[in-house]
Amino acid sequence: MKKILMKRRNQLLIPLLGILTLTTLFSCGQDRWPEYYPLTGRDLWIDSVMRQDYLWYEDIPSPKELNYFQEPAAFLKSLLSSYDKGFSTVDTLDNTPVPSYGFDYTLYKLATSDTVYNALISYVIPNSPAANAGLERGEWIMLIDGDSITKKTEKLLVDGGNRELLIGKYTVQKDEEDKEMGIIQSDRNVNLPAARTVTDNAIHARRIFTLQNTNLIVGYLAYNQFVPGSTDGSQDYNAILRSFSSECKEAGVNNFILDLRYNPGGEMECVQLLGDILAPADKLDSPLAFLQYNNKQSAKNRDLILDAQLLQGGANLNLSTLYVITSGTTAGAAEMLINCLKPYMNVVLIGQTTKGENVGTAVYLNSRYPWVLRPVVCEIFNSNGESEYAEGFKPDYPINETAYLANYLPLGNPDETLLNTALQLIVGNIELPKPSNTRMTADKSVMMKRNVRKGLIIK
Repeated sequence: MKKILMKRRNQLLIPLLGILTLTTLFSCGQDRWPEYYPLTGRDLWIDSVMRQDYLWYEDIPSPKELNYFQEPAAFLKSLLSSYDKGFSTVDTLDNTPVPSYGFDYTLYKLATSDTVYNALISYVIPNSPAANAGLERGEWIMLIDGDSITKKTEKLLVDGGNRELLIGKYTVQKDEEDKEMGIIQSDRNVNLPAARTVTDNAIHARRIFTLQNTNLIVGYLAYNQFVPGSTDGSQDYNAILRSFSSECKEAGVNNFILDLRYNPGGEMECVQLLGDILAPADKLDSPLAFLQYNNKQSAKNRDLILDAQLLQGGANLNLSTLYVITSGTTAGAAEMLINCLKPYMNVVLIGQTTKGENVGTAVYLNSRYPWVLRPVVCEIFNSNGESEYAEGFKPDYPINETAYLANYLPLGNPDETLLNTALQLIVGNIELPKPSNTRMTADKSVMMKRNVRKGLIIK
Protein backbone atom coordinates (compact mmCIF):
# COMPACT_ATOMS: atom_id res chain seq x y z
CA MET A 1 0.00 0.00 0.00
CA LYS A 2 2.88 2.32 0.75
CA LYS A 3 3.72 3.82 -2.60
CA ILE A 4 7.37 4.76 -2.90
CA LEU A 5 8.13 8.26 -4.12
CA MET A 6 10.21 8.62 -7.27
CA LYS A 7 13.86 8.52 -6.29
CA ARG A 8 15.91 11.46 -7.38
CA ARG A 9 19.67 11.87 -7.41
CA ASN A 10 20.82 12.69 -3.91
CA GLN A 11 22.48 16.06 -3.75
CA LEU A 12 25.25 17.11 -1.40
CA LEU A 13 23.71 19.73 0.86
CA ILE A 14 26.36 22.27 1.86
CA PRO A 15 25.50 23.95 5.15
CA LEU A 16 23.66 27.14 4.37
CA LEU A 17 25.43 29.25 6.91
CA GLY A 18 28.79 28.29 5.47
CA ILE A 19 27.77 29.20 1.94
CA LEU A 20 26.49 32.58 3.00
CA THR A 21 29.57 33.22 5.09
CA LEU A 22 31.80 32.50 2.11
CA THR A 23 29.80 34.23 -0.60
CA THR A 24 27.60 36.93 0.83
CA LEU A 25 28.20 37.90 4.41
CA PHE A 26 31.91 38.57 4.09
CA SER A 27 33.26 41.29 1.94
CA CYS A 28 36.99 42.00 1.55
CA GLY A 29 37.72 39.90 4.63
CA GLN A 30 35.25 41.77 6.86
CA ASP A 31 32.65 39.92 8.93
CA ARG A 32 29.35 41.52 7.95
CA TRP A 33 27.12 38.91 9.60
CA PRO A 34 25.80 41.29 12.32
CA GLU A 35 24.85 43.77 9.61
CA TYR A 36 23.11 41.33 7.28
CA TYR A 37 21.42 38.88 9.65
CA PRO A 38 18.47 41.18 10.51
CA LEU A 39 17.81 41.45 6.76
CA THR A 40 18.25 37.77 5.91
CA GLY A 41 17.25 35.91 9.07
CA ARG A 42 13.63 35.45 8.05
CA ASP A 43 14.54 33.98 4.67
CA LEU A 44 17.23 31.82 6.28
CA TRP A 45 14.59 30.36 8.59
CA ILE A 46 12.30 29.60 5.64
CA ASP A 47 15.23 28.03 3.78
CA SER A 48 16.21 25.81 6.72
CA VAL A 49 12.66 24.48 7.20
CA MET A 50 12.22 23.80 3.49
CA ARG A 51 15.53 21.89 3.15
CA GLN A 52 14.53 19.56 5.96
CA ASP A 53 10.78 19.08 5.66
CA TYR A 54 9.68 20.06 2.14
CA LEU A 55 8.41 17.04 0.22
CA TRP A 56 10.45 18.00 -2.85
CA TYR A 57 13.48 19.41 -1.01
CA GLU A 58 15.84 17.97 -3.62
CA ASP A 59 14.46 20.47 -6.15
CA ILE A 60 15.42 23.53 -4.09
CA PRO A 61 18.20 25.57 -5.76
CA SER A 62 21.59 25.71 -4.05
CA PRO A 63 22.05 28.60 -1.58
CA LYS A 64 24.45 30.44 -3.88
CA GLU A 65 21.66 30.71 -6.48
CA LEU A 66 19.22 32.35 -4.06
CA ASN A 67 18.59 35.92 -2.94
CA TYR A 68 18.07 36.02 0.84
CA PHE A 69 17.01 39.67 0.87
CA GLN A 70 13.53 39.13 -0.62
CA GLU A 71 10.10 39.43 0.91
CA PRO A 72 8.89 36.05 2.26
CA ALA A 73 6.42 35.23 -0.53
CA ALA A 74 8.95 36.01 -3.26
CA PHE A 75 11.70 34.07 -1.50
CA LEU A 76 9.49 31.02 -0.97
CA LYS A 77 8.52 31.06 -4.63
CA SER A 78 12.20 30.90 -5.58
CA LEU A 79 12.51 27.63 -3.61
CA LEU A 80 9.51 25.74 -4.96
CA SER A 81 9.54 22.60 -7.07
CA SER A 82 7.71 22.49 -10.38
CA TYR A 83 5.44 19.91 -8.72
CA ASP A 84 4.27 22.58 -6.28
CA LYS A 85 1.38 24.43 -7.91
CA GLY A 86 1.25 27.14 -5.26
CA PHE A 87 0.38 24.68 -2.49
CA SER A 88 3.17 25.88 -0.18
CA THR A 89 2.49 29.32 1.28
CA VAL A 90 3.84 31.89 3.70
CA ASP A 91 1.54 34.47 5.24
CA THR A 92 1.67 37.20 7.83
CA LEU A 93 0.29 36.32 11.24
CA ASP A 94 -1.76 39.50 11.12
CA ASN A 95 -5.13 37.93 10.35
CA THR A 96 -7.19 40.99 11.16
CA PRO A 97 -10.52 40.32 9.41
CA VAL A 98 -11.47 42.69 6.61
CA PRO A 99 -14.96 44.22 6.93
CA SER A 100 -17.28 42.80 4.29
CA TYR A 101 -20.88 42.89 3.08
CA GLY A 102 -20.67 39.09 2.98
CA PHE A 103 -21.41 38.24 -0.65
CA ASP A 104 -19.61 37.26 -3.87
CA TYR A 105 -20.81 38.25 -7.31
CA THR A 106 -20.22 37.86 -11.03
CA LEU A 107 -20.63 40.78 -13.42
CA TYR A 108 -22.66 40.16 -16.57
CA LYS A 109 -22.52 42.68 -19.40
CA LEU A 110 -25.90 43.65 -20.80
CA ALA A 111 -26.50 42.98 -24.48
CA THR A 112 -27.95 46.48 -24.90
CA SER A 113 -24.84 48.29 -23.61
CA ASP A 114 -21.07 47.99 -23.70
CA THR A 115 -20.68 49.70 -20.34
CA VAL A 116 -23.58 48.56 -18.14
CA TYR A 117 -23.64 45.37 -16.05
CA ASN A 118 -25.84 43.38 -13.74
CA ALA A 119 -24.23 41.52 -10.83
CA LEU A 120 -25.26 37.92 -10.14
CA ILE A 121 -24.98 37.14 -6.42
CA SER A 122 -23.08 33.86 -6.28
CA TYR A 123 -22.58 33.38 -2.54
CA VAL A 124 -23.98 34.87 0.67
CA ILE A 125 -22.50 34.35 4.14
CA PRO A 126 -25.17 33.65 6.75
CA ASN A 127 -25.65 36.44 9.34
CA SER A 128 -23.70 38.90 7.19
CA PRO A 129 -24.99 42.38 6.20
CA ALA A 130 -26.02 40.89 2.83
CA ALA A 131 -27.93 38.05 4.49
CA ASN A 132 -29.56 40.43 6.97
CA ALA A 133 -30.71 42.56 4.04
CA GLY A 134 -32.39 39.47 2.56
CA LEU A 135 -30.00 38.95 -0.37
CA GLU A 136 -29.85 35.41 -1.72
CA ARG A 137 -27.66 33.44 -4.08
CA GLY A 138 -29.08 33.68 -7.59
CA GLU A 139 -30.50 37.19 -7.24
CA TRP A 140 -29.22 40.08 -9.34
CA ILE A 141 -28.09 43.57 -8.42
CA MET A 142 -29.29 45.97 -11.11
CA LEU A 143 -28.70 49.42 -9.60
CA ILE A 144 -26.50 50.82 -6.81
CA ASP A 145 -27.84 53.95 -5.11
CA GLY A 146 -29.98 54.53 -8.18
CA ASP A 147 -27.09 54.28 -10.66
CA SER A 148 -26.32 51.58 -13.21
CA ILE A 149 -23.40 49.26 -12.52
CA THR A 150 -20.41 50.32 -14.60
CA LYS A 151 -16.67 49.85 -14.22
CA LYS A 152 -16.71 53.15 -12.33
CA THR A 153 -19.62 52.46 -9.96
CA GLU A 154 -18.82 48.77 -9.36
CA LYS A 155 -16.48 49.78 -6.53
CA LEU A 156 -19.57 50.67 -4.50
CA LEU A 157 -20.28 46.92 -4.21
CA VAL A 158 -17.21 46.51 -2.02
CA ASP A 159 -16.50 49.91 -0.48
CA GLY A 160 -18.33 49.15 2.75
CA GLY A 161 -20.83 51.99 3.06
CA ASN A 162 -24.61 51.79 3.37
CA ARG A 163 -26.13 51.16 -0.04
CA GLU A 164 -29.55 51.03 -1.68
CA LEU A 165 -29.75 48.22 -4.23
CA LEU A 166 -32.32 47.40 -6.87
CA ILE A 167 -32.61 43.62 -6.88
CA GLY A 168 -33.75 41.65 -9.90
CA LYS A 169 -34.88 38.11 -10.63
CA TYR A 170 -33.98 35.96 -13.63
CA THR A 171 -37.09 35.26 -15.69
CA VAL A 172 -37.71 33.60 -19.04
CA GLN A 173 -39.81 35.45 -21.62
CA LYS A 174 -40.41 35.15 -25.35
CA ASP A 175 -38.72 37.62 -27.67
CA GLU A 176 -40.04 39.15 -30.88
CA GLU A 177 -39.22 35.91 -32.72
CA ASP A 178 -41.19 33.87 -30.19
CA LYS A 179 -37.99 32.38 -28.76
CA GLU A 180 -37.54 31.98 -25.04
CA MET A 181 -35.01 34.45 -23.67
CA GLY A 182 -33.73 34.98 -20.14
CA ILE A 183 -33.89 38.53 -18.81
CA ILE A 184 -33.43 40.24 -15.45
CA GLN A 185 -36.63 41.78 -14.14
CA SER A 186 -36.65 44.23 -11.25
CA ASP A 187 -38.08 42.80 -8.06
CA ARG A 188 -37.49 45.04 -5.03
CA ASN A 189 -35.29 47.66 -3.41
CA VAL A 190 -32.97 46.61 -0.60
CA ASN A 191 -31.08 48.64 1.98
CA LEU A 192 -27.66 47.04 2.40
CA PRO A 193 -26.13 47.84 5.82
CA ALA A 194 -22.51 48.92 6.16
CA ALA A 195 -19.80 46.27 5.92
CA ARG A 196 -18.55 44.65 9.11
CA THR A 197 -16.45 41.69 10.18
CA VAL A 198 -18.18 38.43 9.25
CA THR A 199 -17.37 34.76 9.84
CA ASP A 200 -18.28 32.18 7.21
CA ASN A 201 -19.84 29.10 8.82
CA ALA A 202 -18.16 25.90 7.60
CA ILE A 203 -21.57 24.22 7.57
CA HIS A 204 -23.45 26.44 5.16
CA ALA A 205 -26.62 24.36 4.74
CA ARG A 206 -27.97 20.99 5.83
CA ARG A 207 -31.27 19.36 4.98
CA ILE A 208 -33.04 16.03 4.87
CA PHE A 209 -35.26 15.30 1.85
CA THR A 210 -37.93 12.62 1.72
CA LEU A 211 -38.54 11.88 -1.95
CA GLN A 212 -42.22 11.42 -2.70
CA ASN A 213 -43.53 8.03 -3.77
CA THR A 214 -40.21 6.36 -2.91
CA ASN A 215 -38.48 4.96 0.14
CA LEU A 216 -35.56 7.30 -0.51
CA ILE A 217 -34.50 9.66 2.28
CA VAL A 218 -31.61 11.94 1.33
CA GLY A 219 -29.25 13.91 3.53
CA TYR A 220 -27.68 17.06 2.10
CA LEU A 221 -24.71 18.94 3.53
CA ALA A 222 -23.09 22.05 2.04
CA TYR A 223 -19.71 21.87 3.78
CA ASN A 224 -17.48 24.79 2.88
CA GLN A 225 -14.35 24.26 4.96
CA PHE A 226 -12.77 21.38 6.86
CA VAL A 227 -12.33 23.11 10.21
CA PRO A 228 -13.39 21.85 13.64
CA GLY A 229 -14.67 25.16 14.95
CA SER A 230 -15.26 28.85 14.44
CA THR A 231 -12.17 29.78 16.49
CA ASP A 232 -8.88 28.07 17.30
CA GLY A 233 -9.51 25.34 19.84
CA SER A 234 -13.26 25.32 19.22
CA GLN A 235 -15.19 22.21 18.16
CA ASP A 236 -18.55 23.81 17.37
CA TYR A 237 -18.54 22.87 13.67
CA ASN A 238 -17.59 19.27 14.44
CA ALA A 239 -20.40 19.23 17.00
CA ILE A 240 -22.84 20.26 14.27
CA LEU A 241 -21.52 17.49 12.00
CA ARG A 242 -22.03 14.91 14.72
CA SER A 243 -25.50 16.23 15.56
CA PHE A 244 -26.58 16.27 11.90
CA SER A 245 -25.30 12.73 11.39
CA SER A 246 -27.47 11.59 14.30
CA GLU A 247 -30.48 13.40 12.83
CA CYS A 248 -29.86 11.65 9.51
CA LYS A 249 -29.58 8.27 11.24
CA GLU A 250 -32.83 8.80 13.14
CA ALA A 251 -34.61 9.92 9.96
CA GLY A 252 -33.49 6.78 8.12
CA VAL A 253 -31.31 8.57 5.57
CA ASN A 254 -30.19 6.05 2.93
CA ASN A 255 -28.60 8.41 0.41
CA PHE A 256 -26.35 11.40 0.91
CA ILE A 257 -25.29 14.45 -1.12
CA LEU A 258 -22.12 16.22 0.02
CA ASP A 259 -21.76 19.68 -1.51
CA LEU A 260 -18.05 20.62 -1.67
CA ARG A 261 -18.23 23.14 -4.52
CA TYR A 262 -17.00 26.00 -2.30
CA ASN A 263 -14.66 23.91 -0.15
CA PRO A 264 -10.94 24.78 -0.58
CA GLY A 265 -9.78 22.33 2.09
CA GLY A 266 -8.81 22.49 5.75
CA GLU A 267 -7.68 20.11 8.48
CA MET A 268 -7.11 16.38 8.28
CA GLU A 269 -8.95 15.61 11.54
CA CYS A 270 -12.20 16.80 9.93
CA VAL A 271 -11.59 14.50 6.95
CA GLN A 272 -11.38 11.57 9.36
CA LEU A 273 -14.58 12.57 11.16
CA LEU A 274 -16.60 13.03 7.98
CA GLY A 275 -15.22 9.77 6.62
CA ASP A 276 -16.38 8.00 9.78
CA ILE A 277 -19.88 9.40 9.25
CA LEU A 278 -20.20 8.54 5.57
CA ALA A 279 -18.32 5.24 5.06
CA PRO A 280 -19.92 1.78 5.11
CA ALA A 281 -20.21 0.55 8.69
CA ASP A 282 -18.10 -2.56 8.05
CA LYS A 283 -15.20 -0.34 6.94
CA LEU A 284 -14.85 1.47 10.27
CA ASP A 285 -11.41 0.88 11.75
CA SER A 286 -10.07 0.12 8.26
CA PRO A 287 -7.19 2.12 6.72
CA LEU A 288 -8.27 5.52 5.43
CA ALA A 289 -5.02 7.00 4.15
CA PHE A 290 -1.25 6.73 4.18
CA LEU A 291 0.91 9.84 4.66
CA GLN A 292 4.35 9.64 3.04
CA TYR A 293 7.02 12.24 3.87
CA ASN A 294 10.40 12.88 2.25
CA ASN A 295 13.29 10.52 2.92
CA LYS A 296 14.67 12.78 5.68
CA GLN A 297 11.38 12.60 7.55
CA SER A 298 10.38 8.99 6.80
CA ALA A 299 9.92 8.32 10.54
CA LYS A 300 6.76 10.42 10.26
CA ASN A 301 5.20 8.13 7.63
CA ARG A 302 1.96 6.81 9.05
CA ASP A 303 -1.43 5.26 8.40
CA LEU A 304 -4.75 6.89 9.26
CA ILE A 305 -7.80 4.78 9.96
CA LEU A 306 -11.54 5.25 9.86
CA ASP A 307 -11.66 5.64 13.62
CA ALA A 308 -15.13 4.95 15.04
CA GLN A 309 -14.09 6.55 18.33
CA LEU A 310 -14.08 9.95 16.64
CA LEU A 311 -17.88 9.80 16.23
CA GLN A 312 -18.33 10.72 19.92
CA GLY A 313 -22.12 10.89 19.87
CA GLY A 314 -22.37 11.20 16.09
CA ALA A 315 -23.57 8.36 13.87
CA ASN A 316 -22.20 6.32 11.00
CA LEU A 317 -24.70 6.35 8.11
CA ASN A 318 -23.51 3.09 6.53
CA LEU A 319 -23.70 4.38 2.96
CA SER A 320 -22.79 2.43 -0.16
CA THR A 321 -22.91 5.45 -2.51
CA LEU A 322 -21.98 9.09 -1.95
CA TYR A 323 -22.93 11.92 -4.32
CA VAL A 324 -20.41 14.79 -4.23
CA ILE A 325 -20.89 18.22 -5.83
CA THR A 326 -17.56 19.67 -6.97
CA SER A 327 -16.01 22.68 -8.68
CA GLY A 328 -12.57 24.06 -9.50
CA THR A 329 -12.46 25.38 -5.92
CA THR A 330 -12.81 21.89 -4.41
CA ALA A 331 -9.29 21.15 -3.15
CA GLY A 332 -6.96 19.63 -0.60
CA ALA A 333 -8.85 18.08 2.31
CA ALA A 334 -11.99 17.83 0.15
CA GLU A 335 -10.08 15.86 -2.49
CA MET A 336 -8.50 13.67 0.18
CA LEU A 337 -11.97 12.66 1.39
CA ILE A 338 -13.06 11.78 -2.16
CA ASN A 339 -9.90 9.78 -2.84
CA CYS A 340 -9.92 7.91 0.47
CA LEU A 341 -13.59 6.91 0.30
CA LYS A 342 -13.35 5.63 -3.27
CA PRO A 343 -11.92 2.19 -2.30
CA TYR A 344 -14.87 1.56 0.01
CA MET A 345 -17.93 2.99 -1.74
CA ASN A 346 -19.29 4.37 -4.99
CA VAL A 347 -18.40 8.08 -5.11
CA VAL A 348 -20.34 9.94 -7.82
CA LEU A 349 -19.01 13.40 -8.74
CA ILE A 350 -21.29 16.11 -10.15
CA GLY A 351 -20.14 19.54 -11.34
CA GLN A 352 -16.65 20.48 -12.50
CA THR A 353 -13.08 19.17 -12.21
CA THR A 354 -11.49 19.67 -8.79
CA LYS A 355 -8.24 21.59 -8.23
CA GLY A 356 -5.84 18.62 -7.93
CA GLU A 357 -4.04 18.91 -4.58
CA ASN A 358 -2.88 15.46 -3.46
CA VAL A 359 -0.43 16.64 -0.81
CA GLY A 360 -0.51 17.87 2.77
CA THR A 361 1.01 20.97 4.34
CA ALA A 362 2.16 21.62 7.90
CA VAL A 363 2.33 24.84 9.91
CA TYR A 364 5.69 26.30 11.04
CA LEU A 365 6.10 29.32 13.31
CA ASN A 366 9.15 31.20 14.52
CA SER A 367 8.83 33.48 17.54
CA ARG A 368 11.18 36.00 15.93
CA TYR A 369 9.03 36.63 12.88
CA PRO A 370 5.29 37.40 12.52
CA TRP A 371 4.89 34.90 9.67
CA VAL A 372 3.46 31.42 9.29
CA LEU A 373 5.08 29.02 6.81
CA ARG A 374 3.02 26.17 5.33
CA PRO A 375 5.19 23.98 3.08
CA VAL A 376 4.09 20.76 1.43
CA VAL A 377 5.42 17.99 3.68
CA CYS A 378 3.76 14.77 2.52
CA GLU A 379 1.83 13.02 -0.20
CA ILE A 380 -1.55 11.41 0.58
CA PHE A 381 -2.47 7.90 -0.61
CA ASN A 382 -5.70 5.99 -0.13
CA SER A 383 -5.86 2.38 1.10
CA ASN A 384 -5.19 1.16 -2.46
CA GLY A 385 -1.99 3.22 -2.66
CA GLU A 386 -3.60 5.69 -5.09
CA SER A 387 -2.78 9.38 -5.28
CA GLU A 388 -3.12 10.10 -8.97
CA TYR A 389 -5.29 13.20 -8.90
CA ALA A 390 -2.74 15.96 -9.34
CA GLU A 391 -4.84 17.13 -12.31
CA GLY A 392 -8.00 17.00 -10.24
CA PHE A 393 -10.95 14.61 -10.15
CA LYS A 394 -13.07 14.81 -13.28
CA PRO A 395 -16.82 14.70 -12.61
CA ASP A 396 -18.94 11.74 -13.65
CA TYR A 397 -21.59 14.28 -14.62
CA PRO A 398 -19.87 17.46 -15.86
CA ILE A 399 -22.17 20.46 -15.41
CA ASN A 400 -21.40 24.19 -15.48
CA GLU A 401 -24.09 25.63 -13.25
CA THR A 402 -23.80 29.11 -14.79
CA ALA A 403 -25.31 27.66 -17.99
CA TYR A 404 -28.57 27.28 -16.04
CA LEU A 405 -29.24 30.75 -14.67
CA ALA A 406 -32.94 30.08 -14.11
CA ASN A 407 -31.91 27.40 -11.60
CA TYR A 408 -29.00 29.28 -10.04
CA LEU A 409 -30.49 29.25 -6.55
CA PRO A 410 -29.46 29.17 -2.86
CA LEU A 411 -27.56 26.12 -1.67
CA GLY A 412 -30.00 23.54 -0.32
CA ASN A 413 -32.85 24.54 -2.63
CA PRO A 414 -33.95 21.25 -4.28
CA ASP A 415 -34.43 23.06 -7.62
CA GLU A 416 -30.83 24.35 -7.63
CA THR A 417 -29.11 22.83 -10.68
CA LEU A 418 -26.40 20.66 -9.10
CA LEU A 419 -28.43 19.54 -6.09
CA ASN A 420 -31.39 18.75 -8.34
CA THR A 421 -29.12 16.71 -10.62
CA ALA A 422 -27.96 14.66 -7.64
CA LEU A 423 -31.55 14.11 -6.49
CA GLN A 424 -32.54 13.00 -9.98
CA LEU A 425 -29.61 10.57 -10.07
CA ILE A 426 -30.74 9.06 -6.79
CA VAL A 427 -34.22 8.56 -8.18
CA GLY A 428 -32.70 7.13 -11.36
CA ASN A 429 -34.20 9.70 -13.69
CA ILE A 430 -31.80 12.46 -14.66
CA GLU A 431 -33.06 15.27 -16.84
CA LEU A 432 -31.26 18.59 -16.78
CA PRO A 433 -33.21 21.83 -17.24
CA LYS A 434 -32.73 23.70 -20.47
CA PRO A 435 -29.57 25.80 -20.61
CA SER A 436 -30.16 29.53 -20.29
CA ASN A 437 -30.65 31.49 -23.48
CA THR A 438 -29.57 35.02 -22.65
CA ARG A 439 -27.85 37.89 -24.37
CA MET A 440 -25.77 38.68 -21.29
CA THR A 441 -22.12 37.65 -21.08
CA ALA A 442 -20.10 37.03 -17.91
CA ASP A 443 -17.28 39.52 -17.45
CA LYS A 444 -15.59 38.77 -14.13
CA SER A 445 -16.17 37.19 -10.74
CA VAL A 446 -15.43 38.94 -7.44
CA MET A 447 -14.95 37.05 -4.18
CA MET A 448 -14.84 38.72 -0.79
CA LYS A 449 -11.63 38.28 1.17
CA ARG A 450 -12.16 35.87 4.04
CA ASN A 451 -9.90 33.78 6.22
CA VAL A 452 -10.22 30.17 5.10
CA ARG A 453 -7.93 27.21 5.58
CA LYS A 454 -6.96 25.92 2.18
CA GLY A 455 -5.38 22.69 1.01
CA LEU A 456 -4.83 19.90 3.51
CA ILE A 457 -3.27 20.86 6.85
CA ILE A 458 -1.49 18.10 8.76
CA LYS A 459 -1.02 18.47 12.50
